[in-house]
Amino acid sequence: MEIVLATWNPRKIKMLMEGLMELPIQTRALFSGEVNEVDETGVTFEENALLKANAVQLTSNRIVIAEDSGLCVDVLDGEPGVRTARWAPGTDDDRSLKLLKKLKHVYNPPLRNARFMSVIVIRFPDGSSSVTYGKLEGRIAFSPRGELASGYSRIFELPSGLTIAEKGSPTIEINDHHRQALAKATECIKEWLIAHEARGVSID
Repeated sequence: MEIVLATWNPRKIKMLMEGLMELPIQTRALFSGEVNEVDETGVTFEENALLKANAVQLTSNRIVIAEDSGLCVDVLDGEPGVRTARWAPGTDDDRSLKLLKKLKHVYNPPLRNARFMSVIVIRFPDGSSSVTYGKLEGRIAFSPRGELASGYSRIFELPSGLTIAEKGSPTIEINDHHRQALAKATECIKEWLIAHEARGVSID
């Protein structure tokens, strides 16, 4: 039995590998040329994660995992959402500045409420699937703050009043939206493996 990560993003591969490391089966990234890169045309995180998961062939000894995530701002009806990484040309710093410009006349802090969302789709060898979710609540600051991270992290203000870039990404990552979704995914896979073995089927 193996877990295959349906992503081409080195940063995401590292994050998923670390989040699933306690599972008793091998986890690997896609081999070069194994799957063509998928166009993320979904309008929700779930749809995009499913598109990526479905791109990887399901076999009798393979669990496929895909993840999609982004930043959702209430007053912008959930934007940038699935387009978080491509909301504007340039870098994440450019995109975060565009977001600040969009909100420059929104002075009421509650109207600037936002959250980072992570959705993981798990496809099991028997054809069943599970979806897990994680979220990090906060709001959009009035200006970029902090030097411990870049991009959206400098404008995403946590309930403590500090931005992620002021508090430091490693501190946030302990229980951020990604880790929440991964912890739930880990439990789903453990439960599936236990049920699988109870039927007398080896996971080797």
